[in-house]
Amino acid sequence: MADDSSLNRPRSPVGSALPSRVGWGEILNRRYLPQLLTLCLAIWLHAANSMLTATTMPEAVDDIGGLRLISWAFALYLMGSIVAATAISACVATYGLRRTMLASTLLYTVGCVVCASAPTMPALLAGRTVQGLGGGALVALVYVAQDRFFPNRLVPRIVACLSVVWTTAALCGPLIGGAFATAGLWRFAFWAFALQGLLLAAAVHPLLSRARAEVALEARPIPAIRLALVAGAILSISFAGTVTSTVFAVVLVLSGCACLGLFVARDSAAGRTRLLPSRATDPGHPVGCGIAMTVVLSLSMMSFLVYGPILLIRLYGLTPFEAGLVVVAESLGWGAGALLLSGVSPASEGRLIRSGSGVLAAGLAAQAWLVPHGPLWLVVAAAFFGTAGFGMMWGHIIKLVVVHADREDRDRAGALLPNAQQTGFALGAALCGIIANGLGFEQMTRIEDIRIVAFWLFAAFVPAALLGNLVAWRFGRRIGVGTSA
Repeated sequence: MADDSSLNRPRSPVGSALPSRVGWGEILNRRYLPQLLTLCLAIWLHAANSMLTATTMPEAVDDIGGLRLISWAFALYLMGSIVAATAISACVATYGLRRTMLASTLLYTVGCVVCASAPTMPALLAGRTVQGLGGGALVALVYVAQDRFFPNRLVPRIVACLSVVWTTAALCGPLIGGAFATAGLWRFAFWAFALQGLLLAAAVHPLLSRARAEVALEARPIPAIRLALVAGAILSISFAGTVTSTVFAVVLVLSGCACLGLFVARDSAAGRTRLLPSRATDPGHPVGCGIAMTVVLSLSMMSFLVYGPILLIRLYGLTPFEAGLVVVAESLGWGAGALLLSGVSPASEGRLIRSGSGVLAAGLAAQAWLVPHGPLWLVVAAAFFGTAGFGMMWGHIIKLVVVHADREDRDRAGALLPNAQQTGFALGAALCGIIANGLGFEQMTRIEDIRIVAFWLFAAFVPAALLGNLVAWRFGRRIGVGTSA
């Protein structure tokens, strides 16, 4: 457990006399393991539930109707997650870490109960929104708590563990939902996660009390208008990926971006009540640079997750199960990259981030050619290594952004990073939909036409990945680590 002195002293400057490598034994011990397992459970609940509807919704629609609303089951969960993550630093400052995590856990559990007992699709969507609020808050709190629980030099190892849990949960969520749905018990899938939410609530109070992770901060009001702008932005961007009119879709994306811009402008003028860390929009500062890199690289890597399965089915004749296994391989790349490279020395972190961004861009460019033309084994390899590029640097980005944030901004910075990542995912998914719908993918039957769509779904994001590489190199110079410049 982190003692009070470790919580209140300034973080060691990056590149100072820190151990060259962090061993797993420093984390997997009686001092840190209980807190780590608690954070892993919080990640599990959010990640598994975010994908649960992929296999429970068809059975739910047969039971309660509402087929035309099915796409909103994910969109509203995402919206709730991002809004909650945006507000979490203000909640922690006002109510404290322990009370906020308990409230978020109970909110998530209530959302599960509402979904499990929903008589109609609108009621289920209301439950999904509440679930998203609770789950998004939990994820943001995990990144706040890791700065309170663990020394900063352990963060990449902690994030590696969380990445493995996230990958496992993303894989297991659809399997769990599918098992219950196949048995005609789709509601029990939500009841199962409600019980796990109660388990987390029971664990949070004693562990946070023992960790003494509270830090005195000035209470801040919850800014409803700014949060409404975030909600409007995410809903607008998410909806853009589902409409058939390209012009309307572009208008929706631009409207969403305008809402985000207005949110940033209002937040920057909010002084001490701001939700974003200072310098969050400054590309010349490590905090702003790291956030920009996260958004751009997250945006660029959504093509395979959104359209990969259907392209594999149409181009290679795979069954849905076989296509799902390929997506599993892509997801495993993230966890493998995070796990294998979480223990590099501080002097190597800058080079690792640059290398990871390069691997991601190379994997995306390879997919632009390989997905349309094959062979299939190289498609799998390119997808695996593309996501591994992001996984290998994600924990180090979190560590370095938080350590370069002002002390009073560490909660804001820690909570903002997963939020920035999800915003990039939402924007990338919407842009994928615009490209596919604009090219008429839904009506295509000829293999040659599908190959053209497959090429552009990946090639169109290569410039974004290259921009992310440029920002990654700039980030390396700003942190002054692992660079000879």
